[in-house]
Order: sequence, then structure tokens, then C-alpha cells
Amino acid sequence: MAKLQLELEQREATDVRTALSIRLVGMREELVHTDNREYRADLKAAIERLEVVLRRLDASLAGPTPAP
Repeated sequence: MAKLQLELEQREATDVRTALSIRLVGMREELVHTDNREYRADLKAAIERLEVVLRRLDASLAGPTPAP
């Protein structure tokens, strides 16, 4: 899979993090209410991928970890 890199200003990254968090809440709510197994599986996979992106974004916003 090809990697895509995107540089964001601090404020932009914070805005993207907020938007992604809000979208994930909506997706989780949708997951609870769907009965279609295929759609549910696709939605669950998308949520898991976006949660990984959100964790990476959080780590990036936290900055480098100081060495012990």
C-alpha cells in the first residue's frame, strides 16, 4: 500500500483531529443501529482504520517523547 504524507500546521492538525473524532462518534452510533451484516462489517473496519489514524495524529500533536 502506498504511503501518503501530509504536513499540517498545529492548528490544522487540531481541527482535523476534532473533525475526525466527531465523525467517529457518528460512525459508532450508525454501527449500533445497522442490521445489514455486510455494511456493519465495512463500517467496523473503517472505524478501526480511522481510530489508528486518530491515535497517530494524537501522538504527533503530543510531540516527541523525551529520552530517559
